[in-house]
Amino acid sequence: MWTLIRIASILMLLAPGPVSAKIYKWILPDGSVSYSDQPQVKGAKAVELPPLQTYSPPPTPSATEQSSAPALDLSYKKVEVVTPKADETVRDNGGTISVQLAIEPALKTGHEVKILVDGKSVGSGRATSASVSNLDRGSHTISATITDADGKVVKSASSVTFHLQRSSKLQPGRVPKPKPKPRRSSGS
Repeated sequence: MWTLIRIASILMLLAPGPVSAKIYKWILPDGSVSYSDQPQVKGAKAVELPPLQTYSPPPTPSATEQSSAPALDLSYKKVEVVTPKADETVRDNGGTISVQLAIEPALKTGHEVKILVDGKSVGSGRATSASVSNLDRGSHTISATITDADGKVVKSASSVTFHLQRSSKLQPGRVPKPKPKPRRSSGS
């Protein structure tokens, strides 16, 4: 414990000092390690310290650079996926789901909605709902973005994860078993 305090004290004293100062290290008879800026015992070894870490912040943007950045459209108070709900389980053997969005206020002229399922676009335009078919069983993520006329994202909805269940031939009892084909008898 005292060794740690000594090390911390020494390092604090050295921080404002010259970089070329030497540090010496030696081991006491009880096995503890000591450090100092002057050798206290015979056999003290000079320690090579790594260079001091420095930080230079990036330059501050000028007023003209700041004004040229596009202003975010904060006028949409609500953009969210309302159907399916978060962590909802949807059962549909065709793998079809209905996606509904809530946008407040209404979509502005020149703006467009893009609905994404698992990161892939499944619909875009001015509609706030879409139907997606033939999804595989399992968990899926839905998100939506509103873009302006230039294609820049104005606002995004939080992602919603839902789970799709479909019948499987691997689950006996859920799918009717196929009827066996009659065997043909060979005539003799």
